[in-house]
Amino acid sequence: MRPRKAVLFDIGMTFIHPSGEVMREELAAAGAPGVSAQTAEAALATAAEAHHLDFPQGLTRPEKVGAVWGQLLGVGAETGRRAWQRCTDRTDLYRDLDADAAAVLGEIRKRGLAVAAVSNSDGTLVEELARFGLLDFFDVVVDSTLAGVEKPDPQIFASALGQLGRAPADALFVGDGLINDIFGAWRAGITDTVLYDRHRVYRELPVPVITTLPQLLDHLPATA
Repeated sequence: MRPRKAVLFDIGMTFIHPSGEVMREELAAAGAPGVSAQTAEAALATAAEAHHLDFPQGLTRPEKVGAVWGQLLGVGAETGRRAWQRCTDRTDLYRDLDADAAAVLGEIRKRGLAVAAVSNSDGTLVEELARFGLLDFFDVVVDSTLAGVEKPDPQIFASALGQLGRAPADALFVGDGLINDIFGAWRAGITDTVLYDRHRVYRELPVPVITTLPQLLDHLPATA
């Protein structure tokens, strides 16, 4: 394994997760009781990048996510759209910090690697990381709203690498999304990637996959 000098991370659904309990509550309020929090989370992990699709036509990006989410859950596209809108209207949707986040980031810093956050966010990524006690682990934070470009556009990855002073060949990217994170990183020349599939929704992928954050450490050198 050749040494890597930087690790770039997605944040939402990698370190900070949407609450399954919030989703369960809002599905019930939208007319779909009985869906467990775990099932709602797993289905969202599959539906989250549906906004990249051309179908269903005539829907906004969030509506596409909700419609596909509802279909995967078996409650119907319209119910999924209503429930997802209710979820995103809440300020406490993204409230679950991954239990291993601080320990893994601390170990990565201990190994001397540079660390960057590269996230499609709403301009409040720095504040969110600070609220969850993660900000000090990052050398660079790139928020898509402030950067004016979002994943999977390669420019957002290039921005993080430029601020770190690293080349794509010297970086590893970690995230939960195939399109935004893995394919986006590849477009930016970052060929070393790891998919965090905590709900085990994918099979037989031609990319390293982890199902818990500590497994990431096996993909990193002991020292920078």
